[in-house]
Formats: sequence, structure tokens, C-alpha cells
Amino acid sequence: MTNKSALELFREGLDYIQISQALKIPVPDVERKIHALRSAEKGDTSQEEYRDRLHAEQEHRFELKRRHVARMAGRREPLAYVGKEWGKQF
Repeated sequence: MTNKSALELFREGLDYIQISQALKIPVPDVERKIHALRSAEKGDTSQEEYRDRLHAEQEHRFELKRRHVARMAGRREPLAYVGKEWGKQF
């Protein structure tokens, strides 16, 4: 096992298959890691922002599904009132 990143190994002249064997990860993951590291070096954070936005949307969907299931099961949960009196429970 090496302590070097996929990008460092790539710059040393190793190909994707050799890097995947050294890091014990699949070749597509090697490609993604190299691309992400090169983008981060350039200061491009759009991939991270996109990933974070997808994660937030997914959490929101899970929360809506949980509330729907709770409502269908007859359980009511006290939810924060979103309006003038922020944080007031009803």
C-alpha cells in the first residue's frame, strides 16, 4: 500500500491499471479521483458543490418520505412552525 495519491502516481508515469492495483480500487474510481484532484488544484469546486447539493436534496426527500409515512401511520410529530414565530412548537 502506498501513501501517495492517485494523481501523484499518475504524474510518476503509471497508467490507470497500475494505479488501481497499487491503491486497490477499481479503475473508474482512479479516473474520478485523478479528475477531482486536478480540478481541486485548479481551484474548481463545482464538483464538490454539485455533490453537496445532491446530498442536500436527497436528505430533503428522505425527510419528506419519513413525514409522509408517519402521517399515513397515524403518528403526528411536532414540527417547527416556519413563519413569524420561528422555532415555536405546536
